[in-house]
Amino acid sequence: MEHFWTHRDNIPEGLGYGQFSVKHFILIAVTCFFTAGVIRAYSVSGPSGRIIILRCIAAALILIDVIKMIVIARSDVVFTDYLPLEICSFGAYFIVCDSILIDEPFFTVMLLTLFLPGALMAIIFPTTTPLPVCNFFTIHQFLYHGLIIAYVAARFCCLEIPLIYADLWGSIGRILILIGIIYVIDTVFHKNYMFLKDAYGNALLGKIRQVCGGGFAYTVGLILFSIFMIHVFFALFKCIMALMLLL
Repeated sequence: MEHFWTHRDNIPEGLGYGQFSVKHFILIAVTCFFTAGVIRAYSVSGPSGRIIILRCIAAALILIDVIKMIVIARSDVVFTDYLPLEICSFGAYFIVCDSILIDEPFFTVMLLTLFLPGALMAIIFPTTTPLPVCNFFTIHQFLYHGLIIAYVAARFCCLEIPLIYADLWGSIGRILILIGIIYVIDTVFHKNYMFLKDAYGNALLGKIRQVCGGGFAYTVGLILFSIFMIHVFFALFKCIMALMLLL
């Protein structure tokens, strides 16, 4: 527990749980079991029960992000480097909106094809590998992204997310606008929100940077890769939905 509150910028070397280690796979397994439990509870609930589950998840996402910012503010790292302006932070904000406007499909395709894969990538390629398992930021990363995964997966498994290709490009358009705004913020204030400037030790983003190079080429490569993967996941979820309807 000595390093429970220690940020990754201050952690001594050799204490991390490691990429694809036994501890990492255990964290992934726990996230999977948690998601399965939420899907099960959601599937057997009535309309009012489902709304309560979705809104509790949305509230939990905001609460634990507030706690994270308080912890960062009390540490000696640069507070403005870790404002909740990352891709999955926006996923949490959209989840809050979606849980309120439950019958409005404005957010659903975007949640499924961008934020669900993004959350999955965050637990498969976490940025907390230099930290111990018993560390606030490690727990936050897996709990936070696990909640996003559980929320979206529960709605998808109960066939509440219509997959219409025209809506996919509407989602991509909204994300490109968001990326443009964050890129300007990153450039003006020399930050790395949404990992648009640097991979920050993420193994997958590091590969993109290795292929595309640094600077603006990396950002373009990241955007093109994201659009490609959005289409891949759209096709995958479309196939899964077809199978679910057949069964």
